[in-house]
Amino acid sequence: MKISLNWVFDHIKGGLQKVDIAQLVDRFIKTTAEIEGWQKVTCNTDVLTLASVVSVGADGIVVHSPELKKEFVVPLRADAVVGSWYIMQICSRSYPSTGSGRTEGKGLSSAHPECFCPQKCIEGSGRADELDWATTVVFGGKKDMLLPRVSVDEALRAGGWKKTIEREDYIIDVDNKSINHRPDLWGHRGIAREIAAIFDLQLRPIDEFVVQKKTVDYATHAPEKMGNYAVTIEATDVCKRFTSVYIEGLQSQPSSIAMIVRLSRLDSRAIDLLVDITNTVMLDLGQPMHAFDAHTIAKKNLIVRRAHRQEKLLLLDGETVTLTPEDIVIADGNGAISLAGIMGGATTGISAKTTAVVLESANFDATTVRRSAARYKKRSEASTRFEKSLDPNHISDALTRFLFLLNAAGVSYKAADEIVSVGMLLPEKTITVAHLFIQARLGMEIEPQRVVSILEKLFFGVTTGTEKNDTIYTITVPSFRATKDVKIPEDIVEEVGRFIGYDDIPRVMPLLALSPTDLHKTHCIRAMKRFLSYGAMMRELYGYSFFDESFLHKLAWAPIDYVAIKNPISENYTRLVTTLQPHLLKAVGENSIQHPALRFYEWGRVWHMQQEKIVEQKSLSGIFFDQEKHFDFYAGKALLTRLFEQMHMVVTWKSNSTNEHVFPWLVQHQTAQLMHNNTVIGVAGMVDDAIVQSLSPAGGSAFMFELNGDYLIEYKRPVTRCAPLSKYPSVLRDVSMLLPLSVTVDSIAATIKGVDTRIVSAVLIDFFTKPEWENQKALTFHVEIQDAAKTLEHDEVEALWNKVIAQLVVLGAVIR
Repeated sequence: MKISLNWVFDHIKGGLQKVDIAQLVDRFIKTTAEIEGWQKVTCNTDVLTLASVVSVGADGIVVHSPELKKEFVVPLRADAVVGSWYIMQICSRSYPSTGSGRTEGKGLSSAHPECFCPQKCIEGSGRADELDWATTVVFGGKKDMLLPRVSVDEALRAGGWKKTIEREDYIIDVDNKSINHRPDLWGHRGIAREIAAIFDLQLRPIDEFVVQKKTVDYATHAPEKMGNYAVTIEATDVCKRFTSVYIEGLQSQPSSIAMIVRLSRLDSRAIDLLVDITNTVMLDLGQPMHAFDAHTIAKKNLIVRRAHRQEKLLLLDGETVTLTPEDIVIADGNGAISLAGIMGGATTGISAKTTAVVLESANFDATTVRRSAARYKKRSEASTRFEKSLDPNHISDALTRFLFLLNAAGVSYKAADEIVSVGMLLPEKTITVAHLFIQARLGMEIEPQRVVSILEKLFFGVTTGTEKNDTIYTITVPSFRATKDVKIPEDIVEEVGRFIGYDDIPRVMPLLALSPTDLHKTHCIRAMKRFLSYGAMMRELYGYSFFDESFLHKLAWAPIDYVAIKNPISENYTRLVTTLQPHLLKAVGENSIQHPALRFYEWGRVWHMQQEKIVEQKSLSGIFFDQEKHFDFYAGKALLTRLFEQMHMVVTWKSNSTNEHVFPWLVQHQTAQLMHNNTVIGVAGMVDDAIVQSLSPAGGSAFMFELNGDYLIEYKRPVTRCAPLSKYPSVLRDVSMLLPLSVTVDSIAATIKGVDTRIVSAVLIDFFTKPEWENQKALTFHVEIQDAAKTLEHDEVEALWNKVIAQLVVLGAVIR
């Protein structure tokens, strides 16, 4: 955002000449906001003259300069008006033609160094003087825009007008991103208020820049009264306050040269006096405003409401937009006449025929304006400011400032006796802060009087009291800082700290209090990831927190109990994940072409809706994929069992007989619920071949698991004590058997160990099936038998082993 220091110092007592510009920029950066650059701009009025249009022809326009006392033929321009006055540029020498028609470049012409001509000089004309239309560049602007017609007193047209121009100025470029939280800094007066505080200068009161006019307040509707148009706020949620005033007896007038100079230096286009004043007020006070041609408003009624669905509006730039109920509009009795906070409508725009206007200055919801501006790609200077949450309490200052500038320009008009204000004022906000709180946050001692002085310079109201040997400040936040910026005690600390100067705060190493910390969760996560990454040879993924809706459609699956995003970053990412498994399936699909075997895992968060509350949970999920189908359910179970053994968790695998806890991409009869202490902590199983085929055209097999991450890291393994090894030898026996597929390995192991307390372990060491066996499977268990008190004799072992065989037969086993 460009700022004119001449303009800024209109609001400060004392001239700009007394300030060192480099020091001002440096202190402003350190105290308030980043300045991207600054430059001194000058205007060489010797190469300018004023000329009136005598006639407009097909080959050119004839103009007359009273200063040069002659007529000139200048290039055509579409908006030239006979009898109107324009600022022209002089090319005072001729030079040989190079045959190129016009020289290139801006500033000093490369073909004619003595000629200051931002436009391209005419070559080879041989005339003593040439004129061309002046552009904003002659006053120091960066954008090359034609200047409009101007209004000049007759006595000054022969050259005296040049003495009224500010020949020098300093333009600073404030970084917009650094003042997004400061709506008060989006105008010259706000910048002036900040500079005055920095340099202990006196800010001129606003009364010096506005006319005094009575304001009449209404809640939601102001009736037509004393020339004012009726005003109604229907959408009170998006329009806090709306002010207006009616002005009649106006005549279209050309721009003021003084305004043209200032607007040009800020790269703002000058058009005519009324439009220029609205732009000047916005750049001066930071409050956008709009002028409607009063005679084009139906039924003398202004309504602030949400747009109707499919409602059409022709904007000032000539484009027709189709509105939605998400937009705010100002309407009359026939329909929308302005896209509120962004751009006015063409049907009510002021023109050369305008004799009466309705001025409005309002406060619109920042979020709604920003979304509408983005929706229609119509981001304007007004919308940029409304997006920052402007102060609703002083919007009428824009109207009285407009009237003040009309008076300064010598414009004849008649305004309504009252300003109509509809809507509520922002309530006063107070913050209570303790002095010790400020000192603790800043890390330095500071006198209470200095705190009061800093805050009062920034127009905060401050009263002090004492409580428990500490000074307590009760601070009233000015409304121009209360909408977005200053809300909590820490914001007050920031105000004090930035004016003290962060460079002046003592550099002290922070104290780190060392105390025992429970690192169980950290070590648990680290151990799980180490095993999965190195023991299971898996790669960790980091997925989005959102479901990929297009991939869910491919899976033909819709989550339940999900959390919907109110403002999604994309139509494809509208729901928070309830499971990490789709991420892993998608990763397999994207990588299976290059890699025939893949192993992925992800440690992340998932979200669920439970009784209208959002529940966040950590989750651990993994997938093993192999195109050659070398990886089956039991291989996956073996790896997970190793993980649980490392965590000293006894987890049982429960066959899934219902669809509970099972995802549609998992095969039901090859899926198990993982149980610990009668609590379901996860699910594991084989992925359906049809899903695998859709992900990998070459086919293959995939095993997936998902575990409750919160349960895993909260679990603390039981304390185990060292037990001496038995001095008596153990006896090892193997048993092979045929069993029905319905009998689980866990039940067999439990049956064997339940026969006698001297059976130390029963471990599966082999397993296979054959197609001809139908529902049978072959298992081999390794059994260890040991007595802690003596060496077992052969007869004892045989008797115990016969009991084992008998129990297995009861289970339906055929001993091999």
